[in-house]
Amino acid sequence: MAIILSYIAYFVTSTISPLVRKYIFARKNPDSREQIRFAFEVFVIMTIGSLFLQFFSPFSLAGNKVTLVVLTLICGLCGMAYVILNYSAQKHIDAGITVVIINVYTPVSIFLSSIFLQEGLKPIQIFGTIILLIALVIIAKKHHISAFHFDKYFLMMLLGGILLGVLLVAERALQKQTGLSAATLFSWGTQCLFLGLAVLFFKSKHTYTKKEVATVGIFNTLSSASYVVLVYTVGNLSVVSSITTFLIVTIFIAAAIFLKEREDLPRKIFGSILAVIGLLLM
Repeated sequence: MAIILSYIAYFVTSTISPLVRKYIFARKNPDSREQIRFAFEVFVIMTIGSLFLQFFSPFSLAGNKVTLVVLTLICGLCGMAYVILNYSAQKHIDAGITVVIINVYTPVSIFLSSIFLQEGLKPIQIFGTIILLIALVIIAKKHHISAFHFDKYFLMMLLGGILLGVLLVAERALQKQTGLSAATLFSWGTQCLFLGLAVLFFKSKHTYTKKEVATVGIFNTLSSASYVVLVYTVGNLSVVSSITTFLIVTIFIAAAIFLKEREDLPRKIFGSILAVIGLLLM
């Protein structure tokens, strides 16, 4: 029952979160530098929110300290880069397409898990990866520059998905070594720290209201917390990554209904179905 409730919580919060963020971005039309400051303030809220996970799993430190530091730094750097790329490109790409592109993290996380976390990569998962890549090409047609080139926003989102895969594997490794609460606090806190440094470097400011920052921060916290709890409860990153690909369908449908993102609808539907098939094979 706990696992079922964890999946339900993940799908609900993770469907709402990107739609809320996309809606706010569309109204503000911010530039990339504004997004960095915005992302940092969102992660401040998330880091504070991570403290409440100790009520689900007591905070404890365990394992090799050097390994903890290395994994934490990987989480921080990859998380910072992913957030900046994702937030900067998102306003130029439909929410439904965004979630498909970002799901490239699934083959990345499964591949890395098979090497570092002993979660084997099977032949059928390789086949699923190929189908996913085909789906990405179909869905991202309007971002093509030529037959094998895409615009910078698509490539930013794609690179963000790859970095997300690395982040999730490092975060899962932290979970296995020191538990849920400590791993989440280290990961989110370090991402917040590096985003803060990026704010200083780019001298980033934004015009978002406190209410808008708080809204996105709360939904991001709920979405991210439901995911880390789900991975911790199931105990297998590959399984969770595969099953949560149904998020493609839920976000695509929600974006079509609430954000009116219905351009090239038949192609998007076909590409999304193909992506789900490929990801489920994994």
